[in-house]
Order: sequence, then structure tokens, then C-alpha cells
Amino acid sequence: MDVPGITSPPEVEKTIEHAWLFDVDGVITNPEQKRVTEPRIIDEIVKRLESGEPVALVTGRSIDFMRERVIDPLIQRVGDLSLLQNFLAMGEKGGVWVTYNQDGEPQEHIDENISVPRQLQDEVRKLIEQEFSDLMFYDESKKTMISTEMIDGTKLKDYHQRQKMLNQKLEELVRQHGLQDRLEVDPTTIATDIQNKHVGKDFAAKRVLTWLAERKIKPAQFITIGDSKSDLPMAQEIHNQGLLVIFVFVGKDADRKYIESQNLPFPVTFTKNQYEKGTLQYLSSNT
Repeated sequence: MDVPGITSPPEVEKTIEHAWLFDVDGVITNPEQKRVTEPRIIDEIVKRLESGEPVALVTGRSIDFMRERVIDPLIQRVGDLSLLQNFLAMGEKGGVWVTYNQDGEPQEHIDENISVPRQLQDEVRKLIEQEFSDLMFYDESKKTMISTEMIDGTKLKDYHQRQKMLNQKLEELVRQHGLQDRLEVDPTTIATDIQNKHVGKDFAAKRVLTWLAERKIKPAQFITIGDSKSDLPMAQEIHNQGLLVIFVFVGKDADRKYIESQNLPFPVTFTKNQYEKGTLQYLSSNT
């Protein structure tokens, strides 16, 4: 693979049963409250690290958000910090990532080649402030992309109604700047991003595979967990590399119908419960 390397690999290849890739919003955190409301999910992730199985967070979120809401609570539950060598936090859909050494010390990495022009950032910031500030905010923590995000506690139904209007305006801004060949507008459950077309859940998954290869870790099977159709490329990319993968869907019914209508070349599991409760349901029944 041509994705930049991350850490120095061990000398001997290690085969393990599973590698886990988690989206964050709506999978680990509650999509409306945007925090961990099911702390047992963190305990389940720690169990997997303790059993030697690698875990990666693959999200459009910033590293700062993940650190506050997910990573710090996880580290507090890990008794042996050397286990964090098998933990990877991949933010901004592959633009920024954090790895850990054998002492549990973090190293942050950033891809400087995929950033969004400053003028477009300023115009989107102004648009949010003037027309959408009752339900959304401009995420200042992102380093390589533009993110407009739902305000904590907003009802998803209300947000999604206004999000459609926002998406149209963002598409027009990208066209006005003549950047439609370079950038794309990507809506998710609680945010809309403007990002380089090279990034995405598939791009981030490539980085995860590179990280595992450099650590000489060979999973027999990958399990990817997401709450929207935009998470499917995680599993698709892994399948494209000739690896066994399962996609676990925990999201809303509309996206479930879309996924069911696709002739996907890998197995998909739909949980009875939705969002973080669905994640906990799956992890609890697959220990």
C-alpha cells in the first residue's frame, strides 16, 4: 500500500482473530448528546485490547473531540498502558491520526496535503453564523477539513430538516470556488463536511491496514461498525484488499433500507437496537 507508515513494526508477524474498526458518532457516542452514554462500550473495547485484538476509531471527528469524549475515558480503564500500542484513533477521515508507543505515549500525525482553502473556510463559518447558528456550529478543531455540526442536544429530526438546505448551500459554495473536482460535500448523521475527495472512510481504512501491516499484525477477520451508509467504504476497502470483513450497521432505518438494497460482496449484520445501544448489543453478544 502507498499510504504513509506510522510506527516501527515488531519482528515477528502475529495472527489474531479480529481487528475492530469503529465509527464514533452514533456508534460509540450518543448522536444527540454526543457523549458516551453506554460506558460498557468502553469496557468492551478494553476487553478486546486486553485479548490482543487491535482497535481503530475511524471517524470524521477531530482528535480533540475523540480525546475528550472517548480516548481519555478508555485510557482510564486500561490497566496496562502498553496495550495502547494496538489502539489507533483516526480522525478527519484519515487526515489526522494518533498512535501510541509501548509506554502509552501518544504521537499525533497530520496529512498536510489535503487541507481546504482558508477563504472557503471563512465563507462557510460566516454562513453558519448568519443562517444556521440556532442548530449548528462551525467546528474550529478540524485541521484538514471543514465541518459544520449539530449543536449538542438538538433533535435529530429538526437538524436533518435544516441540514438539507445547508448541504445545497455548501455545494454551491464549492462550485463558486471552482473546487468541485477537488472537494466534496459529505453529510453524516450529525454533521456535514467539506473534504478533499481523497479522504473518506475508505482512505482512513487504508491507513488502518498500513498501521497493522507495519506492526506485523494479521487479523483473520475485520469487523467494522457504523451508523450510516457513509461508513460502508470502511468495509468495502478492506474487502477490496482481499481480506475477510463484516459490516455491522447500528443506524437509522432509511440507511438500513439503502444498505439492504445493495448487492454487497461482504456480510452485513443489522442490530435490533440502534446507535450506541446497537453497538453494545453486538459487542456484548460477541465477546
